[in-house]
Amino acid sequence: MTGFRARARAVDMLGRQQIANLPTALSELFKNAHDAYATYAIADYYRKLNMLVVRDDGVGMNLDAFQGSWLTIATESKLERSPVERPPGMQLRVQLGEKGIGRFAIGALGSQVLAMSKHAGSPTIAALVNWQMFELPGVDLDEVPVGLIELHADELTEADVRRLKTPLCEAVESFRSKDSSQSWQRRLDEIRATIDALPDDPSWDVPDLGALGSSGTTFVVSPASGDLPADLEPQSSSEASLFDQTLHGFTDVWLREPTTPEFSVDFMDHRGGGDSESRLDPNEFFGTDDFDNADHHIRGQFDENGNFAGTIRIFAEDVSDFEIPCPDSSPPRCGPFTFEVGVVQGLPSESMLDPEAFRVMFTKLRRLGGLYVYKDGIRVQPYGRPDVDYLEIEERRSLGAAYYYFSYRRMFGAIRLSSDQNPGLQEKAGREGFTRGRAYSDFRKLLMNLLLELAARYYRSDGADVHAYEQGRARLVREDELRKQRDKQAAAGRRTLQGQLVAAQRHLDSTDIGQEASRIVSELRAELAEADRLQPATRRVGDAKRAIQWLVEPLAYDEPEGFAPTASMRRAMAQVERMASDAEQSHIRPALEAVDELAAAIEERLVAQESDERERKEFIEQRVGSVRDRVRAAETQASRALSTMSESVRSILDGLRSDFEQRLGAVVQPSAPGGRGWIEEQAEFEQALDLLTADSRRAFMRVANLVRSSAAVFDVGAPTPTELAAAADAEIVELREQADAQLEFVQLGMALAVVDHEFSQTVSSIRSDVRKVHSWAKKNPQLVPVYEALRRDFDHLDSYLTLLTPMQRRIRRAKTTIKGSDISRFLGELFYERMRTVNVTLDPSPEFQALKIEGYASTYYPVFVNLVDNSLYWIGQTGTGEARAIELGCRGQTITYRDSGPGIADDIADRVFDFGFTTRPGGSGLGLAIASQVLERAGWSIVLGDSRDGAEFLIRPQQASQ
Repeated sequence: MTGFRARARAVDMLGRQQIANLPTALSELFKNAHDAYATYAIADYYRKLNMLVVRDDGVGMNLDAFQGSWLTIATESKLERSPVERPPGMQLRVQLGEKGIGRFAIGALGSQVLAMSKHAGSPTIAALVNWQMFELPGVDLDEVPVGLIELHADELTEADVRRLKTPLCEAVESFRSKDSSQSWQRRLDEIRATIDALPDDPSWDVPDLGALGSSGTTFVVSPASGDLPADLEPQSSSEASLFDQTLHGFTDVWLREPTTPEFSVDFMDHRGGGDSESRLDPNEFFGTDDFDNADHHIRGQFDENGNFAGTIRIFAEDVSDFEIPCPDSSPPRCGPFTFEVGVVQGLPSESMLDPEAFRVMFTKLRRLGGLYVYKDGIRVQPYGRPDVDYLEIEERRSLGAAYYYFSYRRMFGAIRLSSDQNPGLQEKAGREGFTRGRAYSDFRKLLMNLLLELAARYYRSDGADVHAYEQGRARLVREDELRKQRDKQAAAGRRTLQGQLVAAQRHLDSTDIGQEASRIVSELRAELAEADRLQPATRRVGDAKRAIQWLVEPLAYDEPEGFAPTASMRRAMAQVERMASDAEQSHIRPALEAVDELAAAIEERLVAQESDERERKEFIEQRVGSVRDRVRAAETQASRALSTMSESVRSILDGLRSDFEQRLGAVVQPSAPGGRGWIEEQAEFEQALDLLTADSRRAFMRVANLVRSSAAVFDVGAPTPTELAAAADAEIVELREQADAQLEFVQLGMALAVVDHEFSQTVSSIRSDVRKVHSWAKKNPQLVPVYEALRRDFDHLDSYLTLLTPMQRRIRRAKTTIKGSDISRFLGELFYERMRTVNVTLDPSPEFQALKIEGYASTYYPVFVNLVDNSLYWIGQTGTGEARAIELGCRGQTITYRDSGPGIADDIADRVFDFGFTTRPGGSGLGLAIASQVLERAGWSIVLGDSRDGAEFLIRPQQASQ
């Protein structure tokens, strides 16, 4: 019977040539791991070895499954909804692959793959596939062999690798007879070289290639594609690489209520020399917190008829409901789906984010911003990449940024689909989007209409509900201007103060105040000895007193008004005040007393004459007139300021009144006759009046409040605006100084992360070396004791590395269930040696062991570490040697911590959480202060309990505290 035949090139065409790029090919392997109920899929790229290792802990394959599914093109194994047996305790997963060709995408990642897989209860199988053979012309599919064996042990041996290579090498030699040309023979030589290049002892050459455990699959792609390094590098420093754009956000775990919480992916880039980096760090992508912090947040759902119902939050306004009807009269064929997007303003002055948070978000948006599409919890390629404007967002924005508002580089979000609800949206074979058709056309139309309607209603200047956006943006711009003005004024004030303090210090360095005071007194004594008239002598005494007082005048500085001095300035102020006080006590006051004695002596010696009386009268009149002129000048300035303010207020009121009358006259009054349109017209009339009333009242009340605030300044004892500004600035300065103080510890934490990172690479290298020793030991029994001892010591070292994991706040920025039993075990392992040294036991109660907290591990673990560290120190200081205990317990919602140490004295009990306070020699005074702040941000509090007989701390939710 005649029928179709398949050339080997069919596999290459269905696999490598169908996949758009290498990141997409890798995503297919991740999807296969998802379908196999893996909890993780990790790719390790070893650049120096030009090798890519992809592994997962899924259900794996036995020999029959590998032959019947993996080696079968277009298999129907995934056409059923869940053909893979679900492991106990895991939720059901929709099978993503259904065409049976996605696995051949691995051919795009490299020219040869060594596959190993293990299914629970079955032997591990190993297979070797050389994809170069499938590129050979004139070779039928059934002529290309695949090395396939079952392993007698869980690890590959040299004999196993030789068995895998043998059929491939034999095939290469048999192909030589097909064509004697040099080009054909060179291609076969290249294939043979690739086969021979695979290490005969993988456990020696391939990093971390060991047993698969109870189940799982590992692919060793060697050599890896030469295009992989280029795909890992970004085109510019501000943009993400194609790899990052394609594989970040692979699952919807970053969204609320994720579909795939039990599955994660990662890609480790090993550059050599211990330099390794996770390229899919979740902290570099978006999260639920980003939606909460965005300037605008929109979420909702399209129903089966294409109608959208959702909520919108504009800036800090309350969340409001809204609906947008389907743009077409007929129901869409795409099915219902959910939509969520966060939007950030383009300028930091218009954003609720603080400058640093805006910078971080702006960078993230430039690299990875966009609308991602998920189906059954897994990302659909290529949607979300900045080069794929499938909703024509940037195209419309180029026609009018203010009119269309939305920008791909200022938004992030997701559209969530499911196979059950959206069967009409089918992915292309090459995984480059959905197939074109009515369902996809309706899908795009609904989304584009949603963005157009949102822009028209909420963000366009003539929009029906634009007031929230315009008012919010105007408020933020005004606050930014005030903040910049305040910072400018504060900076100017600090510069002036700094100059005065520097001048004071120079005066102290250059002037001998005691010597100068003595000189003035001596010169006065000599002049008074020759004086023959009282008034000139009196004037000379006055000049001498002013000269003496002037000696400390350069030490005076203007009191800060409207700003707060920095800590260094406060120290300099205190030093100048101390020096001025010393000079006053030691030199100025004695000199003035000496002048008073000389003045008394001259009064006894001389009698006032008529000329003295006349001259004194002129002096008094001159001084009184000078004082009156200066005060009147100040009074004039105050009157002018009051008049100017009154005129400004009256002008503003006149403008507001005119604007109100103008807008009121522009309101269209109902004029329709009875019948159709009567109710709608009156409703619009009332809505316009309500909006006008709210706007006008708000404007008038703002003026009234400003006038009241100005009047309140003149109340007796009321703080002035500059005093209020100085108080606010003092808090800002204190926070900045706290941040500076904490910077050292931030750097220490970063250093710890670097040490942990480098240590991890060293441990990985040691683990590989230990595995090599194991290979030698299997061949040389004399090495077995050495291997066992080395392995035991290494496991002990590795256990210390794992202790760092809960402390690394930014490794997995996702909330988890924190168990009391895990905390107590962690503390016991971490402080084992110190507790044994000071004879302390850790006693967690059954209630504490059963405790469960939802949150970030790094929020809670450091609190307990700090408490135990302090307890062990103070218990160790008692030196009694008797057994002591640290007790962990629970009373309702309150977590209790108590030690049997010396306790905390009453006179310092209210200061233990103060920033910088410590009684421990060499302590920083930051541990409990930072712990309190971190817990407060997480909605918890820590307070001191009864600490008269041992220290007690109570940790509880803030609502419980209240």
